[in-house]
Amino acid sequence: MNPQQPEMIDQRLVKALAHPLRVRILEVLSDRVSSPNRLSETLETGLTDVAYHTRALDKCGCLQLVDTAQRRGATEHFYKATPDSFLGNPAWRGVPRAILPGVSGATLQTFIDKAAAAMEAGTLDGREDTVFRWLPLLLDELGWKEVVAIMEETTERVLAAHLLNQDRLAGAGAENSISVVIGLASFETSGSREAA
Repeated sequence: MNPQQPEMIDQRLVKALAHPLRVRILEVLSDRVSSPNRLSETLETGLTDVAYHTRALDKCGCLQLVDTAQRRGATEHFYKATPDSFLGNPAWRGVPRAILPGVSGATLQTFIDKAAAAMEAGTLDGREDTVFRWLPLLLDELGWKEVVAIMEETTERVLAAHLLNQDRLAGAGAENSISVVIGLASFETSGSREAA
């Protein structure tokens, strides 16, 4: 997605969010590679609907075709969500203001669901180098802008590491991969206006 074209971003993201099944497909494909056939089983939804919405997400630039395979005379396509399509990506902030609460709510719920599943599976605290923290801060407007800039730089560095990692994984195979969630958030707390 090209941040130089905000109107195009708005239309593509609105289209990507046009159906709740698309959000669910993006959630699954942010964790792993899958085909519409396998997605229909995972999401317990008809293949026709899943294939239709997967094509729509692909046309919006939210998916990356990773592989194809021949199955019973047909070509099965395997996709992964692109880093720019992850719910919460700064580009998602460009959707119309009326849609933002739904985007933020879906982002937060997805993060909570993933954290809860990791807690249940024992992987949330399974590594000694896991980073899981939140920092309550009191900032002025300049401090807020500095923190936002640091968060954006961190996101860019993480995505750059992700791209380098994809090259290494291509040679090593998926069996050496670790599925992770990177969560970054900075927001004004409720009640902060009253405290000022």
